[in-house]
Amino acid sequence: MLDLLLHRLETERALLETGRTRRLPRAAREIDTAIEQLQNAELARAAEAAAATQVLGLPATASLLTIAGTAPVPWGDIFLDHRAGMRKLVDQIIDLDHGRLTTTTEVGGMDMGTMADADAELTEAVIELELDRLGRSAADNRGAALHPGLLEFLA
Repeated sequence: MLDLLLHRLETERALLETGRTRRLPRAAREIDTAIEQLQNAELARAAEAAAATQVLGLPATASLLTIAGTAPVPWGDIFLDHRAGMRKLVDQIIDLDHGRLTTTTEVGGMDMGTMADADAELTEAVIELELDRLGRSAADNRGAALHPGLLEFLA
């Protein structure tokens, strides 16, 4: 779950840095979903850790480092490796998320809400232009809309 959240944050950062703001709302939703999944996983982790601390005779609030130091072989080493991997991911997430909060809440002088509004307006304008182009092309290619006989009849 940490790796997924890191990926989502990196994706958001890449979109911001490249100015590809059209996908930012989706990236934000994916980050929110990853955070929600991580919160659910955290509940399960807390329950498992509480069970482990009880078996090891440690306080329920014992850290993974403390659990690793008390756990029998090979579990202590496994927990230490697990802690190192999680710590690395957590540090990267903190760095990315902190950087987002301090340096990327504004891009090109616009905050994220303004960018979403501007992006929606731009998207609508592009759609309108494309529909106009297609309409003109169809009109040019279809020939006369009215039968010449009718035009003659009405002349």
